[in-house]
Amino acid sequence: MAQETLLMIISEILTTNAACDINACELLDLIISRNNSSEPGSRCDGSVLGDVRWRQLDRRLRAIEQPVWTVSTSRTRWRQCAGTCRCDAGHKALSCWRAGLTALTPNLVAPYDLTNIDLGTNKLRTLHKTTFNGMSALAELDMFDNHLDYLPAGIFDQLGNLKILRVQRNYLEELDADAFRFTKKLFHVDLSNNFLLTLPEKLFANNSYLETVDMSHNRVTYVPADSFSGLSSVQILDLSFNNIHRIENGTFCLRSLQILKLSDNKINNISENAFANLISLETLLLNDNELEEFPKSLFRNLRSLTYLDLSSNRLKNLVGVEFQKLRRLHHLDLKDNGLLALPDHLFINCTKLEKLDLSKNKLKFLNVTAFEGLDRLNSLILSDNKLQSVHFKTFAGLKSLTTLHLDNNMFPSLPSRTLDFMPKLAVVKLSGNPWHCDCHALYISAWVRLNEMKLWDYSPTCVAPWFMEGHFLKKLKFPELCAGQWASMVNLSPRLPIQQLMSLNITVNRKPQNSMEQNHDVTTLNPWD
Repeated sequence: MAQETLLMIISEILTTNAACDINACELLDLIISRNNSSEPGSRCDGSVLGDVRWRQLDRRLRAIEQPVWTVSTSRTRWRQCAGTCRCDAGHKALSCWRAGLTALTPNLVAPYDLTNIDLGTNKLRTLHKTTFNGMSALAELDMFDNHLDYLPAGIFDQLGNLKILRVQRNYLEELDADAFRFTKKLFHVDLSNNFLLTLPEKLFANNSYLETVDMSHNRVTYVPADSFSGLSSVQILDLSFNNIHRIENGTFCLRSLQILKLSDNKINNISENAFANLISLETLLLNDNELEEFPKSLFRNLRSLTYLDLSSNRLKNLVGVEFQKLRRLHHLDLKDNGLLALPDHLFINCTKLEKLDLSKNKLKFLNVTAFEGLDRLNSLILSDNKLQSVHFKTFAGLKSLTTLHLDNNMFPSLPSRTLDFMPKLAVVKLSGNPWHCDCHALYISAWVRLNEMKLWDYSPTCVAPWFMEGHFLKKLKFPELCAGQWASMVNLSPRLPIQQLMSLNITVNRKPQNSMEQNHDVTTLNPWD
């Protein structure tokens, strides 16, 4: 319906004798009937309106019809402020929390000089635009956990001293573009757990003091590039649990921002300079999205970043330079992706990294440079991959490592000395691997036996060969692991059965001098013990 036609119909209705006797819902029905609507029946029967414009009109008409409480300036205003709500003259506070309110009727008296109003946990659906007129001293307003689906334009215009606004857990689908035009002292805004579909451009253009904005758990699909322009002081921005698909350049020109939460969206595309201005950012959450790749220079300006979560995406390959500029990074989470391999020197500049989670990927091999530069790393999680082998010096540079999870992989054995280069290692998980209990398992068997106190899951057991299945590795020594096998399996030059070697009194745990680097499958632990 064209706007001119709608205005003409409303004008005709309001000139009739019955104009003063109809309510908003009846007015909406009259508009529909005058427009020869094809849908019979009332639009105000509580059902969800299919057409967005009719829903918007319905909300606006209900807001116009809403009663308004009495804002009192009399000397007895605090004595009048009683009944359903509770007043506190000392703190200049009004609490209507859980008062069962469906509307703010004139019999409710609200002193004009209130600094704190709590309307939380009621059944308010909307408010009249003049509800807070004259309350210029109001600093904190709580309207959380109601049924609010509409806030009329101008409802906050006279709240020049408002600092805290909480409207979470309501049914808001839209916000007026000028909703916060005059609330220039706002410090905290919580609009989480609503049904917002988009954000108006320059919504916070006049809110230079705003430090925290929570818009999580909505239905936002698109964020205009200048939605957050003007937020020169914002430190925390939460847009998690929405339906955002794309992050464009210029969306976050927020040089004071410290925490950005974009987790649990549907983000599959991030422009190269989307984070270019976030020079103060310390925490970035991008987990639980649909990223298959991202620009290799995406994080180049995030030199204050300490926490980065990219878990539960669809990443398969990394170039190798993605994290080169993150020299202050302490925590990196890459779990639950589809990573097939780690490029050489991927973390070489992350010298302050303390925790790295690579679990639930598809890694098959770790080369000697995989963790180069991670001198301060204390926790490395590699569980639930497809790892079959590692270079025996893969973990050699991890002198600060205390926790290592290698459980639920495909290791049949580990090269000798693999776990011997980490002097601080205290927590290890090895279970859930198909340990093949032959001579190649001599090292891991001896290590488990000597370091049983470091194992934080159940003791690893043999999977093969079939006659060793279920045996605990820690209980198996040289006679059980190597009985009947050829000496060449433990790197001895004579190709004679082990029993013959034993009869010749040959020591099998010796190795040729300087042979460790050439053949790292030789154990230095005494397999007889």
